[in-house]
Amino acid sequence: MRINIFTNIAPHYRKGLWEKLISHKKMDFHFYYGLNDYSKIKKIDLNEFVFQPFKHHFHILKNFWFKQKALIWQTGVIKTCLYTNAKINIFLGEMYCISTWIAAIICRFKGHTVIFWGHGFYGNEGKIKKNIRRTFYSLANQHLLYEHRGKNLMVQAGFNPKNLHVIFNSLDYQKHKNLRNKNNGMRKEEIFSFFENPILPTIVFIGRLTPVKRLDMLIQAISEINSLKQTVNLLIIGDGLLKSDLMQKGKKGLEQKWLYFSGACYEEDKIGEHLSLADLCISPGNVGLTAIHSLSFGTPVGTHGNLLNQMPEVEAIKDGYNGFYFSENDMEDLIIKTTQWLRKNPDREAVRKRCYEIIDKHYNPEYQIKVIEKLISESNPENTK
Repeated sequence: MRINIFTNIAPHYRKGLWEKLISHKKMDFHFYYGLNDYSKIKKIDLNEFVFQPFKHHFHILKNFWFKQKALIWQTGVIKTCLYTNAKINIFLGEMYCISTWIAAIICRFKGHTVIFWGHGFYGNEGKIKKNIRRTFYSLANQHLLYEHRGKNLMVQAGFNPKNLHVIFNSLDYQKHKNLRNKNNGMRKEEIFSFFENPILPTIVFIGRLTPVKRLDMLIQAISEINSLKQTVNLLIIGDGLLKSDLMQKGKKGLEQKWLYFSGACYEEDKIGEHLSLADLCISPGNVGLTAIHSLSFGTPVGTHGNLLNQMPEVEAIKDGYNGFYFSENDMEDLIIKTTQWLRKNPDREAVRKRCYEIIDKHYNPEYQIKVIEKLISESNPENTK
């Protein structure tokens, strides 16, 4: 059975999932995606050996963007839906892409199944946007959603829960799982030698250094915690336009060597070492795949609890179990929750196991494949063990 998947780009974090889909023994997956985008997201290298036997399954589209942010058209999608006989077509569930509207209507007219893969409702839409989004979503027969909250909002909007399936998200799960054992026995003194006192509890952030992440607040919070006595370190992994401003704000921490900027890093072995040995990951703004990345290496995650301004991956955090929530934009509450977490969770290995649980259960390609298989076989996708 041929299944077409239309998406915006080929993001590197989907590599593990694409590998499993493209080599599926019973389903013939074809991927359609654009090369031109304005994000800094690392892309899959489709020249890698694992993809070589399936080169004819990858098809390049031309993307058109509005203000370099919203994807509004993909050349080639409509033609593909008109002239290929794929009985199932999976589209990125973004209502701003006009070609997706037209392609979905064509597929429905031909009697082919349309599946949207996306967020569902965000919960902060105004009346007009919500009505447009509801109309767009009604074009699909089924929906694959990143989180239960998005599903619940769609049910509230009148959609049949039987057509809504939570698929979560994933990174390079198998790679991360293999690194777990490799990282056992590493010592902070070796990995965090750039700190004055590397054995102190270490807070880490990994991601793009953008305003929405509120890293200025994180630096200020750790500075306050260390004001009387240096008790924690802060490692920031990533790059972005704000790096120089953040380094200036953290000048004191850099001088006292409790703050370190490592720059961007795409080597999972290196990232795994840093995340595994850190005691806590904090993303004061929204948290997306950063949460999955950190939990995959056994490190709890702290972020704000205003779900209207969060990403779907926030659902992986169970407050007080594998991380915590604090009041959005409230530095005092961030300080309190951070110090409380470090004080109340001294057993690092127990915390590590709690972090692994949600990743091993839901946030991995194996689970996602099972959801897709059950959806296509018309059984209940969420009865997945």
